[in-house]
Order: sequence, then structure tokens, then C-alpha cells
Amino acid sequence: MPRSGPLPRFTEIQTQMVLKLVEKYGRIGRKRLVEKLGIGEGSMRTILEKLESRGLIASSRGGHSLTKKGQKFLYSFPEFVQVDADELTVGKFDFATVVSGAAGKVKNGIEQRDEAIKAGGDGATVLIFRKGRLQFQGGSMKVQEKVARHLVAALRPREGDVVVIGTGKDAAKAEAGARAAAGAIR
Repeated sequence: MPRSGPLPRFTEIQTQMVLKLVEKYGRIGRKRLVEKLGIGEGSMRTILEKLESRGLIASSRGGHSLTKKGQKFLYSFPEFVQVDADELTVGKFDFATVVSGAAGKVKNGIEQRDEAIKAGGDGATVLIFRKGRLQFQGGSMKVQEKVARHLVAALRPREGDVVVIGTGKDAAKAEAGARAAAGAIR
């Protein structure tokens, strides 16, 4: 029987974010997930069905919860933390992560910015950790000392690591942008 209505539209990044929210709340309903992520009802239903069929979540009338397999899967992704990087970014909210040892994979950061925008964020900032300091690729611009200290304390990068900051109008869009930008480095 042919399917009626529009096809659900979602990305792997949104799927990761659903898992992260399920973990955060312990148990959460579909409508609350839709509200938090701004994804349509049909897409959210499809994401949840996909996650349940893979054994990553358990669903009941009380909502959705993470399984042990789902926890293990979720921890295979890098940690994304909300940071204060207003001096470096254009959005209201900023999320950052470290991509270990990836300095050689970054050309100029434009590719990562573009992926962040495609994912719904306002952009991404890509920094390299070299000689104990955060810097832009090519060293053409300086990272303010206050911001650099904050990012290093929050993320603890090592020599040759890349710090990716996604930015957006709201936290979900900023995190989606950070996830997409970091994924574009690998």
C-alpha cells in the first residue's frame, strides 16, 4: 500500500540529539522531543521507531528511555558542551567539542561552517590547539585570551586537536551545527 503524506525529513545528527535528550530526561515523550528539537511529528515518530528497532531505546506509554545498548552507542560520540564563545561566534548559543588529533584534516574551516549551516545552525568556528594555545588555522586571527582559557578549561584539548564551536539561535540548532561541523572533519 503506498504511503500517504510527506516523507519524514531528518538527519543522523537529529537522531543523535534525540538519544541525548532521552538520556538527559531519563524518560521523555514524543511531543516533548518534537518541542525541544523542532522536528515534525512524522519525522520524530520515524526516528523513534528506528531507534527502537535498533534496540537503542525502549518505548512505553510513559515515554521513551535509553537502553544499555543505547547508552553504549551514545557514548561512542564525542561530548558536546555548551560554552560561552560570544566573541568568536555569531549566534546566541554555542556548543563545542574536541576532535582528537585532527589538525591536519582542517583546511580553513569553511567546510565545517557550511555543514553547520546545512544542519540548521548559524555557523561554526574551528580552532586548532598548537603549542599550548588555541588558534585559527593559518594563525591569521587571534583568539581572545579570556575565551581561549574558558574553552581550554571546558574541553581540555591536546596538541593537534581541533576545537569545533557550533552556534545558533537556540541551543538545539547550535548543537546540531557543532555535531555537523565536527562530523565534517572525519
